[in-house]
Amino acid sequence: MELLVSCAGTAAQFGLGWLGFLAAKKMRVPSPAIIGALIVLGALNLAGVQIPFVKGPVAFTAKVLSGVIIGQKIDRGTLGEMRKMLLPVTLSSAWMVGISVLAGFLLYGAGGGRLSMMTCLAASAAGGISEMSIFAMSSGADVGIVAFFQSVRIFVVCLTLPFLTRWMASHGGPVSAENTQADCRAAASPCEMIFFAIVVCGGAFLFSAIGSPSPYMIGAMCAAAAMNLTTGKKYPLPRWLRTVAQICLSITVAVTLSPETVRLAVDLFAPLLVSVALIQTLALVLAWILKRITRWDATTLVLATCPGGLSQVLFLSEDYGADSLVVGILHTVRMISIVVCVPIVARALG
Repeated sequence: MELLVSCAGTAAQFGLGWLGFLAAKKMRVPSPAIIGALIVLGALNLAGVQIPFVKGPVAFTAKVLSGVIIGQKIDRGTLGEMRKMLLPVTLSSAWMVGISVLAGFLLYGAGGGRLSMMTCLAASAAGGISEMSIFAMSSGADVGIVAFFQSVRIFVVCLTLPFLTRWMASHGGPVSAENTQADCRAAASPCEMIFFAIVVCGGAFLFSAIGSPSPYMIGAMCAAAAMNLTTGKKYPLPRWLRTVAQICLSITVAVTLSPETVRLAVDLFAPLLVSVALIQTLALVLAWILKRITRWDATTLVLATCPGGLSQVLFLSEDYGADSLVVGILHTVRMISIVVCVPIVARALG
């Protein structure tokens, strides 16, 4: 009976999350599936409405699908292009990891020890809402704080991108360039998609067994990349399935919200804004440096270096006519670098 109630609660939460997604999408909110669902479910949780749900499968689904989304960006074409732009990719990844650690230190100092170092680093990391919230869940950080801080930064990024792009263009270089890259890989058959799903889940469990940080996300990411590289085929993830993953993430994040989380977020809102401004400014400096060593257009440079989430930035790159391949490669490598390096930094600092 308890399992039946939990399953019904899971369905109810998902339905409410979907309504929040539809409302946020209609209002053109960035990352509507995450933010819209999180606002609805978080408000219910803070109001004392506790809806039971099956936590394990919901969290596993969110983590694995997030890993697959990142891993799908790594294929033979991506590796070939990465060899051609090794310097900008390396510089971008090292720069953004350094910025994230610096902002994490500032947030930790401003928090006066009320937040763990892992929470501060995950909240300040130049990743996306879903990626860093999944990372927070896997590393024992405060997911509510991380999701809130990342949401604020994504809002700021989406609001300022058009102005930053125009500013970069006014200082030389075209506003945008047409991306002529085409995906020539053959689509996988239904049987191959099933095998892909088995391999991805197996990779998640394998990384969990060996004690990897963020095992389900990193394991799924590595397995998806391995399938891309070994088969040369594409395994498309339907847009609705991405939405499902983001709503599942919102369900798991919402239950971590509490009045104490809200009070802490309000107390640290000023340091958060300073952190966002610091990351945004240094990201713009990186774009200016890359403009000196590459021939990329202004729109591509701003999007490739902005501290937004992978999925949000890729969608924006298509809307703005930027080189999606360059943007995707820089953000993918940066995301992997952050996910790998942040736990090492946090553990080294105790």
